[in-house]
Amino acid sequence: MVDGPDKHIPGEFGCDPSRNQLLTEPDWAKTIDNLMSLAKEANKSFDFDRAIDYLQTLEEIWDSKGLPEFSLDLRFELHQEKGKAYASQGKHEEAILEYQKILKFCRDSSHLAVKSEIFTQVGQLLAKQGDHDRALGYLQRAIGAYRRLNDHAGICRALRNLGVIYVELGEFEEAEMNYDEAIHLAEEIGEKMLYADLVNNLGTIMNMKGNWEKALELYQQSLQIYEAHNEIRKSAYTTNNIAITLAEQGMNDAAFDDFRKAHEIATSIKDASLILIVDINLADLYLKRGALGAAREHCRKAEQYLLDARLTNGHLVETKKTAGKIAYHEKDYGTALKYFNEALDISRQIGTQYLEAEVLMERGVLYRAMERHLDALTDLELSYHVYTSLKVEGKREQTEQVIQSIEKLYLDIFYSMAEDVDQKDKYTKGHSDRVASLALLLARELGLRTNMVKTIVAASLLHDIGKIRIDDKVLKKAGKLSGDEFRHIQKHPELGVELLRGKEFPWDIKPLILHHHERLSGAGYPLGLKGEDIPLGARIICVADVFDALTSDRVYRSAFDIRKALDIMNQESGTTFDPVLLKCFTSMVLEGKADMVINSRTGDDEMYSIWSQCMLDAEELPEAVQEKVHQ
Repeated sequence: MVDGPDKHIPGEFGCDPSRNQLLTEPDWAKTIDNLMSLAKEANKSFDFDRAIDYLQTLEEIWDSKGLPEFSLDLRFELHQEKGKAYASQGKHEEAILEYQKILKFCRDSSHLAVKSEIFTQVGQLLAKQGDHDRALGYLQRAIGAYRRLNDHAGICRALRNLGVIYVELGEFEEAEMNYDEAIHLAEEIGEKMLYADLVNNLGTIMNMKGNWEKALELYQQSLQIYEAHNEIRKSAYTTNNIAITLAEQGMNDAAFDDFRKAHEIATSIKDASLILIVDINLADLYLKRGALGAAREHCRKAEQYLLDARLTNGHLVETKKTAGKIAYHEKDYGTALKYFNEALDISRQIGTQYLEAEVLMERGVLYRAMERHLDALTDLELSYHVYTSLKVEGKREQTEQVIQSIEKLYLDIFYSMAEDVDQKDKYTKGHSDRVASLALLLARELGLRTNMVKTIVAASLLHDIGKIRIDDKVLKKAGKLSGDEFRHIQKHPELGVELLRGKEFPWDIKPLILHHHERLSGAGYPLGLKGEDIPLGARIICVADVFDALTSDRVYRSAFDIRKALDIMNQESGTTFDPVLLKCFTSMVLEGKADMVINSRTGDDEMYSIWSQCMLDAEELPEAVQEKVHQ
């Protein structure tokens, strides 16, 4: 911007400085009115730099000429137009400062309508900066003011912006509640444009949840309204949203056309925020198409804009994440990890659950490529839990597929070992499958988290693997074992751990295998551990193991019925078995929850079937079970 204010005065007022000095106060009023009209026209034409020049000149003239104070209406109008121009350029801090100048002049209740509008605009801009707490505060104040004014359109706008923040925070149910109320109000008062905005935002939630058909339906509905009202900017944002949904479904060519269209419009109207969004989306789509150079260029533009604007928000997370994905595809794993770590730090800093889950999933995929499988599963399962809690089915299923692809590597190892057991003793293989199923049911009844459940199930599947090294004469003996034979059998937990030496698993299963024959009293083996010194997983396996042994036919006796088996076990509650676990297990069995497992025959691929049931979270359990867990 040039220095002297007179150089900005348009037309007949900008030519002769000496002429300016002779202007009367009414002449200055005419000049100011003219500048305000030109600034508004420039804003409407998306010429934001020119609009700011006019408005800056207007303010400087008034101050430098010592003219009387602006009327409040004119002052409000000036800062409102400047704030609008700065916001469109992505200069959020400058825009907020302009809007806050207005609040300084709103001294009494007669300005409540002005204050409510400014609260909304400031809240929206703070959200774009990632300052969600302050944004929510401003928007709640706006809603309170609009309710006092009985301004339903204002309430709708504030609720819409509130919903946008809740979406970014991953609180989708809260967002939907806000949108539902606002959509109802917008229909009531016949606000077509506001209705279109709200429907568009609701489409975003449907897209994030993976309900793409519904998302496209909502986007198309809002786009028709925007186009009918010649809303170029909003039409472009909606076209971008449609492209995102198409890309999610793998319709990359159609998505590319829409992204390009949105980018061209954003460039023509100089909408910096939309250019940024489409640059990020184009970078991701070019990456999917294998055009790494184009992907890198769009990502670089987005990152440079965010750095220049000093913005730490969700867009910066997206940009870092995309940069990490590009580096991953180039097999530059160190750089990819650096970007993902930065993206994760920012997402946690600004509290965006959904974005955090996305970054965790991408970093998990990277760890898998680096063969850091434990780290991979940790990230992927954290991501899975977030998607599950947010009810984001599409992303949840995608994450689960990656998790399963890694876990299959280990299940194949388990299967190979189980085949060795099966060849030696068919009872032992079927027994281990049933113990795993019973332990899984008990772990779920207790509300344990997925990673712990998987550890218990994995250890259960292999808890008797050491019996491969037990002499057949002892293992299959029909009569009572001698002291030496029993001591030989007692070595199978240690032999099992020995067999697994050198094999690394993502779950800490070896202590559970080693200690599943310990007793609460300390009379068990191999180390005679007592009470809570025995790992929880081992105590759970112990309950399942003994119950299956009692309810199964053995070479030396027939199976006990269920109630008799439970009576025998409850006589040893507090000595052999953890009383809390046994009580929970007894209730579970008597309620019929284990009927499909007890004394069942197991197929060759039973362990894969059992494992597929491990991805359930405590949040998904029936409320009655959750209450039991937390009592």
